Amino acid sequence: MLPVPLRPVRFPFNLKTQSTLMNNWTRKEFLQKTAIGGSAALFAGSRVYGQTAPAKGSANGDIRVAVAGLRAQGKGHMLDHATKLPGSRLVAICDPDSAVLAARKADCEKVGVKPATYGDYRKLLESKEVDAVVIASPNHLHSLQTIWALQAGKDVYVEKPLSHNVWEGRQAVDAARKYSKNIVQAGTQNRSSEDIIDAIEFVKSGKIGKILWARGLCYKMRESIGRTSGAQKVPDSLDYDQWTGPADLTPPRRNSPSNGTVHYDWHWFWNYGGGDITNQGIHQMDVARWFLGEKGLPSSVMSFGGRFGYQDDAETPNTLVSVFGYKSAPLIFEVRGLPMKAGMRAMDKYLGTDVGVVVQCENGYVTIGSNGGALVYGNDKKVIQRFAKNTLGQHRANFVKAVKSRQVVHGLIEECHYSSALCHLGNVSYLLGKEKTNKDLAEAVKADKNTQESLNRTLEHLKANNVDTDASKTVVGPMLQIDGKSEMFVGSDQAVVAAANKNPLLKRAGRGAYAIPVTKA
Repeated sequence: MLPVPLRPVRFPFNLKTQSTLMNNWTRKEFLQKTAIGGSAALFAGSRVYGQTAPAKGSANGDIRVAVAGLRAQGKGHMLDHATKLPGSRLVAICDPDSAVLAARKADCEKVGVKPATYGDYRKLLESKEVDAVVIASPNHLHSLQTIWALQAGKDVYVEKPLSHNVWEGRQAVDAARKYSKNIVQAGTQNRSSEDIIDAIEFVKSGKIGKILWARGLCYKMRESIGRTSGAQKVPDSLDYDQWTGPADLTPPRRNSPSNGTVHYDWHWFWNYGGGDITNQGIHQMDVARWFLGEKGLPSSVMSFGGRFGYQDDAETPNTLVSVFGYKSAPLIFEVRGLPMKAGMRAMDKYLGTDVGVVVQCENGYVTIGSNGGALVYGNDKKVIQRFAKNTLGQHRANFVKAVKSRQVVHGLIEECHYSSALCHLGNVSYLLGKEKTNKDLAEAVKADKNTQESLNRTLEHLKANNVDTDASKTVVGPMLQIDGKSEMFVGSDQAVVAAANKNPLLKRAGRGAYAIPVTKA
């Protein structure tokens, strides 16, 4: 297979010509469509709700839950709150795609539940019959919908990642502090794993020495999504303006056989997602940072990678290494979307792990799998300790407990903010990168043995997938310095710093009626 040339990727900034497929509202139309009683207000194009006291729940004490975003994780949340979580009662479901909404309504009726249905999330927030909202919408809506729900006096469970960019994640954290009568639990479900908690305590005890490094891994098969000839049709069932929310309103430019023109494959486009480091990797990033005991952002980040093995419409890399400079120890994150070898479907494993975390200490290492279990090994690769309580599935039940107790124990919003921000920071370095030969890349990272080791294994992985690593080039991002207090980039190279701070994955304020509300706690 010939090496795949990397295509320049651009954000769709300031698009002045919009497809007639889109539902473009005038200000008057928007006000007419979204007015909520006499208390509704629109400030600077942002929806703002007056805070109310937390709802008291139903007469029997159950928490009345609504689920917004119903295609993937949302369906699981919906059915759990409908049938599996004591103390919770599903009362409403919401999705801007009427076809998805109808299908989920039918799923509910099969288990004897008849929730109210909403196509507009803003109308859902009007309901006095809803105490808590579970947000499982696409990533680019998470922060905005979290803030709106808090302003409406609802408790919130928001799926990971918290944000599409660092700045809006901070706005969500500030909103949670301001509207403190309500609680927010983030969907970083590993935080409910007693196995991981026990493994962290084991490492803290010093039994295998201090941590040398932590690696997060997302080796997950991602096939080509194919190519289109240009703008694609939005499904007639979808309110595309609402689905797009704070993102730039542009026509979809994808059309895979399994997901169509809009759904799921948005993960691979910068306007909505951030690739697998943000999609799956946020879970493993969070665990790795948790082991390190780091409470904020690192002092630096550098990424390299590309989209190898095929040519398609997607923008995000299917191969990526990001290195974060924490004081305690480096955190390295690796994404691989290609299989172990061309023609196979099995994925590579690193010390027995493909989607998980490896924490190397002086006298041994810990592996965390995607199921939340943990194994401790000596450097001779023999198991020292097993942690297998399998409590990962308690995260949704822990949300019910948090709403009842008014205290979040597992899945704090600020912890999710920092881990989500790491994903965005890694992607910013990549997006500012330039193509280099792999020989030049090897020379550039030779001073850091951990980065060099990741590069060497990555090149062997690409060769196994018939990528000519001698002829192909890799995008190599700059080493960016980070001010943890301001959550912005700093440094002596003013041009690079300015470009990094202008990147939409650091800050994007939103669009019109979907502008991100700025909230000071």
